[in-house]
Amino acid sequence: MLTLLILLAAAGITFALQHKIVFLHKKHRFIDSMLQCTYCTGFHGGWAAYIIAAAPNIELQQALLYAFAGAIFSYALDEIIKYLEEASYG
Repeated sequence: MLTLLILLAAAGITFALQHKIVFLHKKHRFIDSMLQCTYCTGFHGGWAAYIIAAAPNIELQQALLYAFAGAIFSYALDEIIKYLEEASYG
């Protein structure tokens, strides 16, 4: 159950970085490139969510696994939501 919570938190962090925390946008080309990529932003959301959940007992291997899991989970969730939005409006 904790794994699902961490993955949902990673997706939430990803969404917030991409769509809600606008002061990060248009500051640096690298950050802008990352924020345009849900997989890339989800990677960072994954390790950040793991660190929040596991502190102070953080393990590097787990952080890396959650980074990649957060990346694919955020990407897949984003694509599913896009598909459902297009199906309901299209």
